[in-house]
Formats: sequence, C-alpha cells, structure tokens
Amino acid sequence: MSHTKEVKLKLKLNALGHSYNDIYFFIIPLLLPLLREEFSINYVQSGLILTIHVALRSLFSLLFGYFGDQYDKRVIIASGFVFSSVFLGSLMWLKNFPTIITLLFLLAIGVSTYHPLATAMVRENSTIKDRGRYLSLFSAAGTAGIIVASLLFGIFVQRWGWKITCLLFSFPGYFLAYAYLKLKKDKKNHKTEAERKIKKGFIYLFFTSIGIRCLGHWAILSFLPIYATDYMGMKPETSAWIISVNFTGVFLGSLISSKISDKYQPIFFILSTTLISSCLLLSITFITHTLFLTLLIILLGFSEGIFFPAQNTWLTFVCPAHKQGKYFGIGLFAEGLSATIAPALYGWIADQIGLIWAYRLAVIPSFISFALFLILHFLENKQSMMEDSSILY
Repeated sequence: MSHTKEVKLKLKLNALGHSYNDIYFFIIPLLLPLLREEFSINYVQSGLILTIHVALRSLFSLLFGYFGDQYDKRVIIASGFVFSSVFLGSLMWLKNFPTIITLLFLLAIGVSTYHPLATAMVRENSTIKDRGRYLSLFSAAGTAGIIVASLLFGIFVQRWGWKITCLLFSFPGYFLAYAYLKLKKDKKNHKTEAERKIKKGFIYLFFTSIGIRCLGHWAILSFLPIYATDYMGMKPETSAWIISVNFTGVFLGSLISSKISDKYQPIFFILSTTLISSCLLLSITFITHTLFLTLLIILLGFSEGIFFPAQNTWLTFVCPAHKQGKYFGIGLFAEGLSATIAPALYGWIADQIGLIWAYRLAVIPSFISFALFLILHFLENKQSMMEDSSILY
C-alpha cells in the first residue's frame, strides 16, 4: 500500500474509531434517566456517578497521552476498545447496582485511551494547510456517532431494555480493535519543535481557560437528558434523543469548521464560540417553549462543533510533535478535572434550589473562560509584536 493510501486509511479509521469511542464516552448520561428510574437515585447521586467516571477518564487520558508518545499508539487504542466492549457488554448479566456502576467506572479507563492518541495521529497524518480541516472532520465523526447512538439507544431501549442495548453497542469495538492492530506502525515523529513558539505560561493559561469553560458546559450537558424529562416532557426511555438534538448542532458546526478553520486563526473561533455559547446557555434557562428550546440546544451544539476543532488546532501549532500525545492528554485532563467537579456540584445545587438555577449558575464559568481566552489573545499578539520588533532592529 502506498504512503498516501496508508495515510488516508489511518484518517478514515480514526474518524470511524472516534464515532464509536464517543458512544462509550457518553454512555452514562444516556443511562442516567433509566438508572434513576430503576434504582431511585437523586441528582446528587447522579452527579457523583458522572464525577467519578469523568475523574477516572481524565486521569487515565493524562497517563495514556504520555505513554502514547513512548509506545505504539495502535496497541494502546486497540486495547482500549477491547476493554470498553468487555465492560459495557458485561452489564447484560448484572442486577446489583454497585456492580453495574463499578463496571461503568472501569469503562472510563478503556475510553481514555482514545482521544489523546487518535488526535495526535490526525496531526501526524495531516499537513499545516489541511490540519484544521481534518481535525474538524475528526470531531464531526465523533459527533455523528453520538447522534446515531442516542437515537438507536432510545429505540433499542423501548424494544429490548437498556441491558441488551448495552450488549449490542459493545460488539463493534472488537472489530475496531482488530482494524487498529492491522495498521502499519507509525514512524517516530520527524518534527521535534513546535511550529509556533510561545511562552509556557500561555499554554498553562489556555489549559486553565479550557478547564473553567468545561466546568459549566459539562454541567449543562450531563443533565440534559434529565432536563428533557423534567422540563421538556420527554419520557425517560426517549430522553436520550435530546442528546441527538444537541449533537446534530455539533455535527453541523464541525462540518462548517472543516471549510473555514484553515482560513483564520484558531483563537478567533475559540473566542467567538465561547462568547456565543455563554449567551445560549443563559437563554436556555429563560425559554419555556419546547420548539425554541430545541433550537437553542441545536445552536449551542453548533457553536461547540466549531470550538473543539479550533482548540485542538491551536494546540497542534504550539506543542512539539514528539510530545503531542502528552499535550492532548493534559488538555483532556484539564477538561476532565473541572468536569469531575461539575456533576456533583451542580447536582447538589439542583437538589437545593432546582435544576434551572443550577443551569444559570453554570453559565458563570463560561463567561470567566471567555475573559481568560481574551487575555491569552492579547498576550499572544503582544509577544508577536515584540518578536517582529526585535527582527527589525
């Protein structure tokens, strides 16, 4: 197989793998309304389940990001698919709630292998001119998987129940593991320097901004199926469809991003989508009409679909290629650290003063994040101007 065909095969497999890994990634929010109904758990307990799951996923994303720079990414990703499929499929035979939750927590470890390493593989198999496009399509593929999964989840659960549905969802992971092992092993990164050098403090500010942004957004997204049942009149069996509504917007945003992301600086999209998302999050808490709520949730997803590829594209330019897995792992850890806090914190707030007020308070971190990104933009510009001045003199 020629090098060009091998590169295209890797990019296509990464897209397919992302679409399927994100099903595992988001399985708990899909299951929460059903678990809440079957086992009578409250908002706080729901939030704690999400908190522990995200904490494990974040920690192991950091570790696997580091290991991916040292060892074969294919093997690590393939192992993640196998473990995820085993743990998800095993739910079929369990009736004890603590055991079910334990397996879902272990599932987080398998899920965490994918994002830092597969994102790094996209960078390795793309050029500067088309990197934003491929990262956007990579994001769109993951979103498409969540849309299809949440739709099928609602249909399958009504027909066969959630346990058989989890078993059915586990099967394709084994085939993806085999496909990754069949790929040719990547050569060591031939580039070792970042393509745009900036101060390390700026990167830390970026990760801090990402983490704070995620604090609010994960709170909104985690409780979206519960929000649909409590405030939009959806049944628990079909509440997963609200995820499809949101991720339809994410998918469309990612497709648009693939057309425009390489024409502008990533920081422009990071700033604009963070501000727009903040306003949309606040609007959701004041709108009561179901049709308008649905539209706002789609627009929120659209904004996120542009933001995430821009975030990853920015990182690819400022991190050394031989440490890219580590940097993507740190990024996921920063997101996960806040996402670990968010479900339990906002679940507790929802139990105290209601989910609507919990949602309104979740908007605050999003506005703070916008301010930090704006500071980062000014600092970057200042450094660039100083470098240009030193060259002239």
